[in-house]
Amino acid sequence: MHDLSLYVLEMIENSLRAGAGTVAVRVCVEASRDELTIVVEDDGPGLDVSVEQATDPFYTTKAGKRTGLGLPLFREAIEAAGGRLKLHRSPELGGVAIDAVMGLSSVDRPPLGDFVQTMAVMAATSPGAALTLEVCIDADTCQATGAELAGGGLVAQRCADLLSEADARPASLGSARADDDAQSGSTTMSIQAVDYTVDHNQ
Repeated sequence: MHDLSLYVLEMIENSLRAGAGTVAVRVCVEASRDELTIVVEDDGPGLDVSVEQATDPFYTTKAGKRTGLGLPLFREAIEAAGGRLKLHRSPELGGVAIDAVMGLSSVDRPPLGDFVQTMAVMAATSPGAALTLEVCIDADTCQATGAELAGGGLVAQRCADLLSEADARPASLGSARADDDAQSGSTTMSIQAVDYTVDHNQ
């Protein structure tokens, strides 16, 4: 199972290879909805094919390659976690936007991986590209450029800490649900005991 950051790495590489100069990545968690959202968008020329064709493992726009497994495998991983993948034109950058939404606490969700390091490596190897990473965990947010992430420091550490918190959320959600189930079961047993007492006295 790939980390999600490795799928995003390939999405960024695809964008830059297609001629994009700007790529923005956003990773957001909404704990109340048990959702993890990953968005990758660029200012490239866009896709001239359908979503189904773009996610077909036997289709690729790369010269010399007969298959394009990055996006199809990403879609497969998302759907396994009860999610969905959407491709559309980016309203902000004008190129391709890839929106992935999946269950945060799904046992089939791949780990997030190291998004900070992924963006730092891409920034170092593509100095002419404008890369940005935004991380939002409920009300907590962090935004950084690729150069800031490559340089380390407080901003990079802040984003890394939020991502670590996001990966830890499923365990806390599961624990909270277990507590709720236990309380619900306890309440049910108490009601049944009262009903039994009333019937017995009659």
